[in-house]
Amino acid sequence: MLPHSAPSAVNCQRGEREADLETALRHGSAAVAELGLTARLEPLPRERPGAWWCTLERDGVPVPQGYGAGKGEEPAARVGAVFEALEHHLCGTLPPPAQLVLRRPRQLAEGPLGGEAVMTALADGPDLPLACLPYRPLGDGDPTDVPLFYNVPGYISASAHRRGALGDHYPYEAAGRYSMNNGWAAGATVTDALVHALNEINERDAMSLLLARQFLTPRPAPLRVVDPNTLPADLAALHQDAEDRVAGPVSLLEMTTDLSIPAYWAYTPAPPAAAARLRGAGSSLSAHYAAERALSELVQIHSVLTARPGTVRRPKACTEKYPALHRCHLADFSTRLSSARTVPFTDTPSPATPAEHLTRLLERFRACGMAAWAREHHVTGHLAVVNVLVPGAERFVLVTDGTPVLPGRRALNARGTGRPCADRRTT
Repeated sequence: MLPHSAPSAVNCQRGEREADLETALRHGSAAVAELGLTARLEPLPRERPGAWWCTLERDGVPVPQGYGAGKGEEPAARVGAVFEALEHHLCGTLPPPAQLVLRRPRQLAEGPLGGEAVMTALADGPDLPLACLPYRPLGDGDPTDVPLFYNVPGYISASAHRRGALGDHYPYEAAGRYSMNNGWAAGATVTDALVHALNEINERDAMSLLLARQFLTPRPAPLRVVDPNTLPADLAALHQDAEDRVAGPVSLLEMTTDLSIPAYWAYTPAPPAAAARLRGAGSSLSAHYAAERALSELVQIHSVLTARPGTVRRPKACTEKYPALHRCHLADFSTRLSSARTVPFTDTPSPATPAEHLTRLLERFRACGMAAWAREHHVTGHLAVVNVLVPGAERFVLVTDGTPVLPGRRALNARGTGRPCADRRTT
C-alpha cells in the first residue's frame, strides 16, 4: 500500500513540477484510489536500492501494464514509480470507439505526419482507413488526427477482430514496426505532464541523431564525453555510484542538438556482439537535471535487471540483414571513445515554473520548424496522462530495439551537416 506521506524534500526537478515530493505522492495515492486500485511499492534491489518498483493491483491482482520504476533518491524514486505505473496502465487502455475517427493514409500524408518515415510504409500499403485520435495544437494551428497505432504499441498487439470492430481493417505488418510508446507522460497537472513529454521527445530525438551521426556515415564526428572531474559534487557522486554498480566505466555522452535542449546519454559498454541496452538518457532545459536523469536511469535499469532479470524485455534483433541499421542497434560507442572530445560539464539556467518550461521548450522546437500537438488521455484533479506528438522530431532510436526502421529526414540531414533543423527548413 502507498504510505499517506513521504519525507519532505526539496523539489530537485529544477522547476519542472508544480508540487513538492510529499504533495506529489498524495496526488499519486489519490489517483490510484480513484481508479479503484492499490499500489504496492518495493525497493530494487532490496539490499542496496537503486530504484523503486510500483505494481498496481485490483483486488490483489496486478492490472495490465500496471507497473513502473522510479529513479533517484528514495522519495523521488517512490513518487516516480507510482506515476510511471499509472502512465503505463492508462496509456495501454484503448479509448472508447466514440473518440476514434477513421483516416486513410493519403489523408494523413496531407497533414503534419506527411514527412515522417512511417509514411513510406503506409504509402506502400493499401489505402484503407486507420483508427485515429484527434490532437490539439500546443500553440497556433489546427487540430490533427494521429493514427492510434503510432504511439500505442498495444493497439498493434490487439486482435485484428478487435480492430475490425472499430472499423480499422488496415494490415499493420509493415507500418506497425514504427509503433512506439513515445511522448507519453504523467504528472499531477497537465502542464507538468506536457513538460515531461516534450523532454522525452527531445531525448529520443537526440539519441536518434547521435546514432545517425556515428553509425550511418563513414567519417563520424568525434563523440563529446563529459570530463567527470568537472561534474558538481552531487553528479560526481552519482557518476561514481553508477560505475560501482555496473562494475565498469560509465561515459556521460553530451548529445545536445540544434534544439539547444541539454541532453545526455549515460553509456557503459555491452558484452561483445551484444546491444548496449543498459543505458540511461536524460533531457531538460537544466543541464544538471538532464545529466542527473541520464545517470539515474542507468542506475535504475541496472537495479531492475539485478532484482528482476526477466522484467526488462530484450527483443530479438531483426536488423542483421542491414549492416548500417545493425550498427545503430548495437550502439557500440566503445571504439569511438579513444578519439572522443572531452568537454567540461556546463550547467544551464532553468525556468522557475512548469509553465515557463513549457513555453521555452515549445519555442525551441518551433525555432527548428517543429510544432507540437497533444492529447489529454486521462485528466482528474490528481493526475494528468497526456500524449504529445512533434512531427519532425526523430524516432529512429527505435532501431535500438532491433527493429528495422528508416531514419527520418532530420537524422539523414544531420549525418554530414550537423545542422538538422536548418536543413529541414530548406527542404
